[in-house]
Formats: sequence, C-alpha cells, structure tokens
Amino acid sequence: MNPSHLVKMANQISDFFSADCSEEEAAAEIASHLQRFWAPAMRQRLALALQQGEAQDLRPAACRAVEMLSLPVSQA
Repeated sequence: MNPSHLVKMANQISDFFSADCSEEEAAAEIASHLQRFWAPAMRQRLALALQQGEAQDLRPAACRAVEMLSLPVSQA
C-alpha cells in the first residue's frame, strides 16, 4: 500500500470534516471514518508511515486521528 496515496486520501477526509468543526472534533470524526471504512491494513500502513516520517504532508487533524486510533504498528 502506497503511503503517499493513503496520506492523500486521509487529507481529503480531513478537509471534509475540518470545514465545519474544531480540529479535535474533526480528528474524532476522521478516526471514526477510518475505523469504519478503511481496512485494518490501510490504517496500520498509515500509522507506520507516520511513525517512520513518510507522512509529513498529513494534515494535523488526520495525524491526530491516527494517534487516537492507538494502532499497533507492525513492520509487515
């Protein structure tokens, strides 16, 4: 899974939810969306990209959402 594509998709989700609410509220909505609609492998790959510095372009609310999910990160 290409991390730059996941970052792009997460940023699009962030743009949608950030338009009408605070960053913390947007982060909660983004986390909920990722939990409901993204496969576990996608969420884990995004978390790994964030941890490894491959997600520098990730919007702050999306970054917070990934942190909120408290995903275990595997190297697989």
